[in-house]
Amino acid sequence: MDIGLKILAVDDEPLVLTLLSETLKGQGHEVVTAIDAASAKKASSGFDPDLAILDVDLGSGPDGFDLATSLRHASPALAILFLTNVAEPRLAGKSVKSLPAGYGYLLKSKLGDSRLLSAAIIGVARGAGKQFRDNVESDNALHKLSRSQLQVVQLLAMGKSNEEIAQIRNTTVRAVRLILVRAFKVMGIQEQGGPERRVQAAIQYLKATGFPR
Repeated sequence: MDIGLKILAVDDEPLVLTLLSETLKGQGHEVVTAIDAASAKKASSGFDPDLAILDVDLGSGPDGFDLATSLRHASPALAILFLTNVAEPRLAGKSVKSLPAGYGYLLKSKLGDSRLLSAAIIGVARGAGKQFRDNVESDNALHKLSRSQLQVVQLLAMGKSNEEIAQIRNTTVRAVRLILVRAFKVMGIQEQGGPERRVQAAIQYLKATGFPR
């Protein structure tokens, strides 16, 4: 693929979006940017992109996964590359199976590697997205948590008490405690940690999902 692509770049962080846009233009691509799902849909309809590079966390409203589904529905041939701080889809409440076919998935920590970004863009555009999926090889401890363990740790990271988590999940406080004990073990958090275990778990979760802004 020797010619530049038409790329829709979507990120709610202006600095990241500017950096990404300048990098893509420097690689010979035509770029249109958007800061949320609504503006992305509007821009896409008039631009007809070959590929969309999407952040997962787009603030309030639809996230990057929802946007990808909508854009692909409107344009089935559109290639999708996620560029995000979210280590894996489950941390945003999505299963890998729900993602668009052929997608690529890079962490924002790779944004400074222009060669990798360029290779991922070309690879995903050619249908080789499987070669560029950081989420599949995620080395964060949360990757090993079950769905229920992940949900409880997420609520813990939101500052919820065991009593509040039990109420939200319509279960008992004892059940929540058991889930957390198992989750702490999977996450490598020492049993002797006491109350600090909750803080350690919250920090691991926030690091994997991107600290709230």
